[in-house]
Amino acid sequence: MPKLTILPFKKEVDIQTDETVMQALRRGGYEIEGPCNGQGICGKCRIRVENPADVPQTPHRHISETEEREKGIRLACRLIPRADISVHLPDDFSVDARILEGEHLGRIELKPAAVVVSRKDMYWMQYAGEDSEVILQNWGAQFSPKGLAIDVGTTTLVVTLFCLATGKELSTASSINPQTEFGHDVLSRIQKGSTAEGLADVAGVVRKELNRLIQAACKKSNAVVDEVLDVVIGGNTTMLTLVAAINPEPLGRLPFTVDIKGGASYAAKDFGFDINPAGRVYVPPIVHAFVGSDISAGVLACGCLEKKKPSLFVDVGTNGEMGINNDGRFIVASTAAGPAFEGMGVSSGIRAVPGAVEAANFDGETINIKTIDAQPARGICGSGIIDIVASLLKAGVVDSSGRMKTPEQKDGLQVAVAERLLLIEDQPVFNLADGVFFTQADIRQVQLAKGAIRTGIDMLMSEADVTAEDLEDITLAGAFGYHLRPDSLATIGLIPQKLARKVRFAGNTSKTGCAMMLINASLRGYLEKQVQGVEHLPLAEKISFQDLFIENLSFPASDP
Repeated sequence: MPKLTILPFKKEVDIQTDETVMQALRRGGYEIEGPCNGQGICGKCRIRVENPADVPQTPHRHISETEEREKGIRLACRLIPRADISVHLPDDFSVDARILEGEHLGRIELKPAAVVVSRKDMYWMQYAGEDSEVILQNWGAQFSPKGLAIDVGTTTLVVTLFCLATGKELSTASSINPQTEFGHDVLSRIQKGSTAEGLADVAGVVRKELNRLIQAACKKSNAVVDEVLDVVIGGNTTMLTLVAAINPEPLGRLPFTVDIKGGASYAAKDFGFDINPAGRVYVPPIVHAFVGSDISAGVLACGCLEKKKPSLFVDVGTNGEMGINNDGRFIVASTAAGPAFEGMGVSSGIRAVPGAVEAANFDGETINIKTIDAQPARGICGSGIIDIVASLLKAGVVDSSGRMKTPEQKDGLQVAVAERLLLIEDQPVFNLADGVFFTQADIRQVQLAKGAIRTGIDMLMSEADVTAEDLEDITLAGAFGYHLRPDSLATIGLIPQKLARKVRFAGNTSKTGCAMMLINASLRGYLEKQVQGVEHLPLAEKISFQDLFIENLSFPASDP
């Protein structure tokens, strides 16, 4: 069976009988433009092959004979390889990180922490790292051990159910974190939770919602909550502290101390989880007051701590956490990005649900959009927000300062673009679909979010004495969008242009890392050892932070 090597990522995908390169790319999680859906008509799925003399040509009116012969240009939808082949993707490719998550978990050895044994007509649980066995009062002969990987984000909650006997993912349930009613940022919630009454409120709403999601995940897979014996939970330190109903006040003042211990397991009741009463909850290592178990789980999932060459890890969420390695050092930092990339704080922003705009591109004439499940557009999720801003910049609707043109300033714009510019309450907006708009205020929210993240990246690279050329790759994590384009990220300036070809998308690495530790409990001790010696860079305390942040608010006028 021939192999397809996808460059520059060196990812290999087996090519099935009579399968085109386009089909193999999609199966491997990589998406390139193909408006005609593989009919060979549009000529937009252009790739570049290595050793073109050995690869069949794909004649098309948009490809010259010189390009085919000398540059190795081919149409992915018309190329059926009969031997191993290496291809370079076009700049506008995107990645479906959901596929990459699944592949990663499929390689984990099965060593669950919770094991059930039957003895004298009774069921007992043995839990890794604990000497005594526990009688399972609510266990049925037909039950099988289950576990949960939980990601408690500032904006979103994700609960994923696994079978501990097979390691198989059974179901997932997610929702907006109801604590957003108390504020979108962690500081607002720290302030709210610093009194007994406020703590009862913020802990109560998130516990209630998590238990609802646990019930929903169990119902989807015909499981019962009493089968759930083990939980691994990822989250920033504020979210973990609040779910555990611990006063977060020390997190809001110097010296920023954490009153919940990472690298430890707790009784389920300590987190208010309605699972089997004998169930345990493991909290992965907490690196710093502003870098929680979601990031330690994330770097485990991506293997960042083991890399020999410099590599950058960035979790793009409400709290933009990141880490970099170089010459034996691993440095982490965090910056308040806000919830724009998770669909919050944007006028038409929604979660990644059917009908959410997840991709957009400017084709030289108009701005096209793609929605999840090809449903009518009902809002915009994180990846769509990034693509839309990039498209508006390329189309000339938005300038480098972030100012959006008004309908009266449409000179120079393509007709199909100009006619979608409107005024609503005297403010310019761009009409994406019926009832779905992108506004001037939305642009400003994106500028704040990308400015904070880019500033963190720049300062972390400077601290580690690493340049864009030095980096082997940059891993972008976060559930803000599973379908992302490196070209769009570079266009809006979230990453340097030189890093666009080095991007790896990893999806929700907090969930993936927690799932890995759920399936194989030995990874918990391994991670605890690995994070020892990790350094923290306090960005906000650096004199240069504010000036660099203001500079990074602008969009690149040209390739940075």
